Amino acid sequence: MGEMSNSFKKALNVGMEQLVATVTPSIHPVLDSVATISYELSEAEYADNEVNDPWVQRLLHSVEFNVAWLQPLMTANNHDSLVNLVIDFIVKRLEVIMMQKGFTQLGGLQLDRDVRAIVSHFLSVTQRTVRDKFARLTQMATILNLEKVSVILDFWGENSGPMTWRLTPAEVRRVLGLTSEG
Repeated sequence: MGEMSNSFKKALNVGMEQLVATVTPSIHPVLDSVATISYELSEAEYADNEVNDPWVQRLLHSVEFNVAWLQPLMTANNHDSLVNLVIDFIVKRLEVIMMQKGFTQLGGLQLDRDVRAIVSHFLSVTQRTVRDKFARLTQMATILNLEKVSVILDFWGENSGPMTWRLTPAEVRRVLGLTSEG
């Protein structure tokens, strides 16, 4: 019986991976367009982004368009699994893209706002936790929001308090190097 259960779980995992591989190519172009969005923002550009979202809503619409129609065809648990696999795909791609950008402090605030909007959306779509999946992006935004590089010591290491850093020391240095002030 246990062997059969394992066989069904493996078949489900293979099926989910194939479904994700079918859905994500439609989301990929929206993520690729994020690479063209600037995070080296002036106050006017930051204010404009508040009114005219440069990419987050397009991404969320693309995910909804490509995933939501499957919900009535799947069990709640399987749909949550699908959504979480799509989230993993999105987070992985966004981390790569953001590590290649330059940021002003306002750009760091914009990234924080963008990540919060995405997390908020996915909290309403899945029963599973999603904040932890975005922790690295959130921590990048926190670092990019710092007024001075030296302030990182107030958040890092012994001073981190209850916060568990998901970024390695090398990644923190790399993120600090993305700032136009850094």
